[in-house]
Amino acid sequence: MNTLKGIIFDLDGTLIHTSINFAVMKERMISFLEEKGIPEGCLTPKQTTVVIIATCEEILREEGRPQEEIDEVNRKLEEIMNLGELEAIQDVSEVNGVRDVLQELREAGYKLAVLTRSHHAYAVEALRRIGALDLFDVILGRGETPKPKPYREALEHTAMLLGLDPKETLFVGDNHIDVSSAVNAEVPFIGVKTGRRGDLSWDGRFPEVLIESVADLPSYLRSLG
Repeated sequence: MNTLKGIIFDLDGTLIHTSINFAVMKERMISFLEEKGIPEGCLTPKQTTVVIIATCEEILREEGRPQEEIDEVNRKLEEIMNLGELEAIQDVSEVNGVRDVLQELREAGYKLAVLTRSHHAYAVEALRRIGALDLFDVILGRGETPKPKPYREALEHTAMLLGLDPKETLFVGDNHIDVSSAVNAEVPFIGVKTGRRGDLSWDGRFPEVLIESVADLPSYLRSLG
């Protein structure tokens, strides 16, 4: 932590509360893909959107579908995800104390970034709604990193855009995908308990450091000296 220069945050469940219905979103994605010929039962709403898309691409390639068709399928999946996020934007709210903490961290000299698997426009609008848009140096949404979370490239790319080595950053998130991202990129991780599924957000993989919310982050960092 003595070399910490930047802090990267997940968005939904970490900085904001959101009402995105991910189950419905994934059901819409799967229904569309089954219409496109993906066999029933290959995909389930219990999978993450990243897994659903990757599995779909693998099946389409195995079937010899042309790249143009695969690209069009991915474009439609992006539209379905965008719709699900934008349907919920009106209900976005700040995790209590987040904006003040972000301001404090900025004034302490830290570079700040958001790394989310949501659409960039959704992330920008959500941060604008809680008055925190101007506090970030980098905001990265879906499709804006070489690979998405939990692949290491997501955090590595974010750190690069901050002008930092990944080891000079800290990742803060609310679920098991965020933990895996940090482990894969060898970046320190702090978990927060504000995820929408509570303890279930961790899928049994609890982080070594778990604080109540982002509001407690400055005091925790101070405790480390």
